[in-house]
Amino acid sequence: MYDHNAKLRDLPRMLSPSAREHLHNVLIRDQADRDAIASRLMRYRDQNGQDWADIIDFLTMYLDARRRVVRLLGELAAAEKP
Repeated sequence: MYDHNAKLRDLPRMLSPSAREHLHNVLIRDQADRDAIASRLMRYRDQNGQDWADIIDFLTMYLDARRRVVRLLGELAAAEKP
């Protein structure tokens, strides 16, 4: 069985601190901004841009998931500070 919650917890931990900060900044924006960012990422026409656009779109559609990821990103950032 596929555990989406585990993926939501594990994915941010695999990102660099810079990537986590950028993702956090995108996710706390309003929906129009997130949609515009996802659209710009898809213009790169590479798999990385498409993957990031898909992540942003998924988290835009599922508010609870987005909240959990934003909270986790904040916790990871706080844990990194001395």
